[in-house]
Amino acid sequence: MVALLIGSASVSSTGLVAETRVAPGQHDAAVARTVGGMISYTRWPAERAVLHICVSGATVHAAGLGRIDDMLGRQVEARRIPPGNAAQDCDVLYLGTMGTADRQRVMRSIRDRPVLSIAEADPDCRGGAIFCLQVLPDRIGFRLSIDAVSRSAVRIDPRVLRIALPEGGAR
Repeated sequence: MVALLIGSASVSSTGLVAETRVAPGQHDAAVARTVGGMISYTRWPAERAVLHICVSGATVHAAGLGRIDDMLGRQVEARRIPPGNAAQDCDVLYLGTMGTADRQRVMRSIRDRPVLSIAEADPDCRGGAIFCLQVLPDRIGFRLSIDAVSRSAVRIDPRVLRIALPEGGAR
């Protein structure tokens, strides 16, 4: 099981918020661990042997996503899809920066499908993704959109925000 790195959690108008401190130069690794934690607390209606992560848009911190298989204990395949294209055969959709029309198109392509959506560049979490990363110079956090979870075909374990132990076990 992967522990999410959460230093604190709270409720906001757009959903639940969690964050933790990050050492300089460790953002990509922290994003990969956080995404791994999100995945480990997600349940799909039918688990597949290989987890397919689709990355769309201009991303800054997606470099480590294809290497999270050890964290998850299962095979992971990450691939890029052009912004706005349908997210076919994806279990996880990691969204970077893209135009509104492209974002809406790709989000429509996963509607009613069991896809965990994670936005890298939507700090207010209003674009329809389940999780929205918040990468700041000294910390990384995320928002969990309760509305997006309620409409999703994947299930997010409610304990996702209670896990707050960074590596090494101390807060």
